[in-house]
Amino acid sequence: MPIKKRVSLIERRLRLQIFNYLADFVNNADVLDLFAGSGSFGIEAISKGAHKVVFVDKVAKAVFTIKKNLEKLGLLKRSEVVKNDALKFLVKAKKMHQGFDIIFLDPPFDKLLAMESGARNSYLQELLSRANEILNPKSIIILKMHKKVKVPVPTGLFVFHTHTSGINKIYYLLQKKHVH
Repeated sequence: MPIKKRVSLIERRLRLQIFNYLADFVNNADVLDLFAGSGSFGIEAISKGAHKVVFVDKVAKAVFTIKKNLEKLGLLKRSEVVKNDALKFLVKAKKMHQGFDIIFLDPPFDKLLAMESGARNSYLQELLSRANEILNPKSIIILKMHKKVKVPVPTGLFVFHTHTSGINKIYYLLQKKHVH
């Protein structure tokens, strides 16, 4: 099997694992797909009953691909596609009082692995902290990370579940203030 097809199959299996874990939580949720790439996570969320999905990627080709995929599937009405840097989008979303029930973060592994560990930790800490600021109460952040990367969890969040699949480690994070 060609490597591209194998990677696609692994990604599909991983997405199914995530959505099986989330089960009915997706229904009527407002979802943010950050570092959206082809938009596959957000498109899956819509197919599972999400109310609306905002797709964010800073790469023009990714934004074009997402729009094309949404148009082809007739999902443009339940989505918004934004070309922006992840951190800049999170800052703007907070100013606009946007809130999300599910935030999916899939930062590019190669860029993160190339960073010095202190800079990587600072970046991940800021990314998660800013995502937490626009997370609706009793909602979830899902972080897809390379399994070699140790994730610094900011104050206010905690990891309540993880699972590993191939080189991927999936973190499910909740807000501490909404757990009893």
